[in-house]
Amino acid sequence: MEQQATNKYSGKRLLIVDDDADMRLLLAEYFRRLGFEVQERDSGQAALEPALTGGFDCLILDVSMPGMSGLELLKRVRDRGVHTAALFLTAHDALSDKVAGFEAGADDYLAKPFSPRELEYRVEALLRRSAKIQPVVEGERIEVGDLVIDKRRHEVTRSGKLIELTPLEFQILELLATEPGRAWSRNALLDHVWSTDYEGYQRNIDPHINRLRKKLETDPKDPRYVLTVRGVGYKLNEAP
Repeated sequence: MEQQATNKYSGKRLLIVDDDADMRLLLAEYFRRLGFEVQERDSGQAALEPALTGGFDCLILDVSMPGMSGLELLKRVRDRGVHTAALFLTAHDALSDKVAGFEAGADDYLAKPFSPRELEYRVEALLRRSAKIQPVVEGERIEVGDLVIDKRRHEVTRSGKLIELTPLEFQILELLATEPGRAWSRNALLDHVWSTDYEGYQRNIDPHINRLRKKLETDPKDPRYVLTVRGVGYKLNEAP
């Protein structure tokens, strides 16, 4: 069994960031025994450069750390265009804390105390999903299922049928398609569309999503492509 686990995770790389030395060392040893290559950091600041350049398969981040928090660390990583799978560990399990984590770019959220085995299963799920839902990118084309987004021609087709979108609708869909399955907050979508920090009401994005659905979906009331993530925002279905 041990050999099977080692082979299963061979070549996978984790970065564990936690200011609690006992927790950090326990998790590092656990995942090393499974065959992962593990690096550890005790602060967000110390982890920033490795997270940006280390080529990790998954980041395991404590939320509350002195100095740069896990939330701030991941936000900076996402702002630099790094989309490594990321899971937050936290002592808080409130909805508001989860929303903050997902808005920072997290893929999953695990409240303490937890079993290392549960964490292993969640990491495995993230790795499996990352391998499964990588969009096919060929130059200026992004393909997700039967959707094709041609950035050079500024065209979208579904099953070969051309879908006429406004520039704003195209920008929203293009962003969602860069990471199918990822939940994007309304604020993040607004920032992308207007290329600035938008100070208006965050639900101003909703009418654009509704119009996008009317054009893209067979049944806009039961969407298959652009899905609502309650309490967060929207995502593109990885398997429409």
